[in-house]
Amino acid sequence: MKRWLPHIGIVLGISIAVYALFFSDSEEDLIRARLEQLEVATKVKSSGGNLVIRAARVRKAFSEIFIKDVSFQIPELSSIGSGRNKLVALAANAPRRYQSAAIDLDGLEIKIDEPQTSAIAFGEATLSATRRGGQLERDTRTVSLRLDKIDGEWRIVSVSVSAKDAP
Repeated sequence: MKRWLPHIGIVLGISIAVYALFFSDSEEDLIRARLEQLEVATKVKSSGGNLVIRAARVRKAFSEIFIKDVSFQIPELSSIGSGRNKLVALAANAPRRYQSAAIDLDGLEIKIDEPQTSAIAFGEATLSATRRGGQLERDTRTVSLRLDKIDGEWRIVSVSVSAKDAP
């Protein structure tokens, strides 16, 4: 029985290495999952719903996505510039402006620094929405999100959105 023990150890070691190499999430996968979480958290559904319940759901999701003192630069919201609570308020009140809305961040390019503790996700993001009056809206902007790895989790520390092009 003792002769088989080293062989079992070798097989176990190889299995762990194969899993780590092919099946574990890369840092980019983890960042993309965080961006997907942001898309889901900000989505406005046509079914409406209670704004208080939405605010609680958004607050919970944003506490996992953003650091508390996140900074953001959004031209239409120039008077607001930092703090997760301000972002929660903006996202929670989105149903007042939109009947439905979804942000697409899938096309963002991700650059991770060498120690893999900081990253930038940048590129074009698209808002597809239906206003309360029924008008369809599609707005594509250049965005840049900086993420830091804090306690083993990727968190967004700053957001920058380009100005809307003139019609």
